[in-house]
Amino acid sequence: MFVGHYAAAYALKAKQPNASLAVLFIAVQFVDILFFPFVLFGVEKLEFVENYTEVNNFQMDYYPFTHGLISSVVWAIFAYVLFVFVFNKGKKVALVVALAILSHWFIDVIVHTADLPLLSGDPKFGFGLWNNKNAAFIVEIALLIFAYLWYLNTTKAVKNGINFANWIFITFLIVVNYLNFYVLPPSNNINELTISALVSFFLLAGLAYFVDKTRVSKV
Repeated sequence: MFVGHYAAAYALKAKQPNASLAVLFIAVQFVDILFFPFVLFGVEKLEFVENYTEVNNFQMDYYPFTHGLISSVVWAIFAYVLFVFVFNKGKKVALVVALAILSHWFIDVIVHTADLPLLSGDPKFGFGLWNNKNAAFIVEIALLIFAYLWYLNTTKAVKNGINFANWIFITFLIVVNYLNFYVLPPSNNINELTISALVSFFLLAGLAYFVDKTRVSKV
């Protein structure tokens, strides 16, 4: 799952307008931001198996520190404490950031093969939607659009016409996901994957920061 994770960011932003959309964009991808460098340095493992699924060649059998449900809960608690006691953002904002981090596991379970552990080893979970590329793409985009429309319904444009920035951004996300699914060749190079993933995550968060400024809560 890629842009589908941003559905959680938009939904949580709709529930808590004081939270930064950019921070939520980082939070929903937080475990993947850790995962690729962890693989690069041998902390976790990723093997490339040709045609492992219709979407990618990722066989992920060992990633307890980022994609275990228990470790996700630990990261979420850590973020909550950090945002309350260090960043002084308040408990409500801290809670949605924590939920954004935790959401990654539950959204991943839709598309992953049965490789998501509670911590390490069996049992492992995953509905395997990556085995059907078209279905995976449709579900991912549907989640994103539904959450985005909810976000639009709870906010209003700062200026007339400024909402074009948000529609351009959401269209950009959909196009990026289309390219990722259907156009770009799969990469089996962990160095390339790490760089492209981190650049993508932080670039999209940066864009989210700017479009976030064009809307305010209706409340």
